[in-house]
Amino acid sequence: MAYTYASLTTALAAALVVDPTDTDYLALLPTIIDDAEQLCYRELDLVDASVTDGGTATANSRFFSLPSTYGHLLVIDQINVFDASSVRHPVLPASREVVDFTWPSETAPATTSIPALFARIDDARVLFGPPSGTDWTVEVIGTIRPAPLTAINTTTFLTTYLSDLFFAGCMVAATGSLLKGWSAVSDDPQMGVTWKKNFDERLKSAAKEELRKNYISAMSAPPPSVRQ
Repeated sequence: MAYTYASLTTALAAALVVDPTDTDYLALLPTIIDDAEQLCYRELDLVDASVTDGGTATANSRFFSLPSTYGHLLVIDQINVFDASSVRHPVLPASREVVDFTWPSETAPATTSIPALFARIDDARVLFGPPSGTDWTVEVIGTIRPAPLTAINTTTFLTTYLSDLFFAGCMVAATGSLLKGWSAVSDDPQMGVTWKKNFDERLKSAAKEELRKNYISAMSAPPPSVRQ
């Protein structure tokens, strides 16, 4: 079943044998939800978390600031630069050492120069080589953290399509550390371990589905979450 913020918090309270209006429980809910979301997003390569954003490369500068229209880009999957004819040119990833050695100058070789390599140098910028000869349009494809579940943002991809996994993640967060002295947890010290096992089993199933969404070849190495 899909959850909303209200139905999830009610279900969690029932599973934890906690009064859903308890002030301590309500104070810990944001942390429980955040822990579960981070666990799910880090383990799964979700198509839902992938965005395509755009920016502009500055002529005669190797530095390019990553766009953030849809959120902070945690992982860069691909960068493309469009030329004057709107033809897309892929920019290949490399180490900073390779970019610095190959293209040490801030001056573009020509006004038509298009970056061929990029290296991420911090959370907000990449280094291009060679520098753009013109202020070309840049397309960046990467992974962000979707907006978290809150009383205002009442549903997310996790609560709608991976509700079983997300609920298990919330229970891992709650029983593993946050609510150690509370009712069901104190009655059953193995509850946290059981929920973690439950989460891991559901994670493998969800990861396989994401692999199918991405049309990953059978020859490709699966992510750690689905390896045996």
